[in-house]
Amino acid sequence: MSGQNADRRENLLDATVALILRGGVRRASVDGIAREAGVSKGAVYLEFPSKTDLVDAAVQREMGRYLDSTAARIAADPEGGRLSGIYRHSIAELLARPFMRAIYEDDGQILAGLIRGPERYRPRVLLGEDFLRTMADAGLVRTDLDPATMSHLLSVLSVGPLLAEPVLRDESAPGLEATFELLAGLVVAGLEPTFRADPAAGVAAFQKLADGAALTFDGERPR
Repeated sequence: MSGQNADRRENLLDATVALILRGGVRRASVDGIAREAGVSKGAVYLEFPSKTDLVDAAVQREMGRYLDSTAARIAADPEGGRLSGIYRHSIAELLARPFMRAIYEDDGQILAGLIRGPERYRPRVLLGEDFLRTMADAGLVRTDLDPATMSHLLSVLSVGPLLAEPVLRDESAPGLEATFELLAGLVVAGLEPTFRADPAAGVAAFQKLADGAALTFDGERPR
């Protein structure tokens, strides 16, 4: 792909993300995306056969960037490879990215109307059983706990506060950041063994997850 085509593609993906955040997928028409990107409608179809393909590519790009940035956060923290660190950095990066946050907080407006349905775009499990077994083998997760149950718990602890936010939010409620920090320190840290294993193995395990994470997507994850 030439540099000009790559720039046009990125511009179209940026425009798609902006319009989805502004009004949801249903309102993000190809005409609107072309106007937002400052190109002709025909230029859109030179890059993407359909609106669905364009949305697919935009979500995959945002998910890939999220995973790569989370892996970088984990690697930069000397304690980041522990389960509590991985959870903390995964959530912090998600909260810092409006599009990713919108996917999980979606009330049916952002991704509604997609052909394959919003579940394709909202991975329910990030830290799955295989990942947790790898962490247990490295001495970073308790071996007396079932990996499937731990994975489900971590998913609940990740998605639950986001889904509850619209219901529980008022002026006296703490910020989501404080809630997740408490969960990381009290609950997730309770899944770690009492002895202090080397967190480097956890850094490598998450990087492997990020590198191989098509997650629910097909094909190669865009960078």
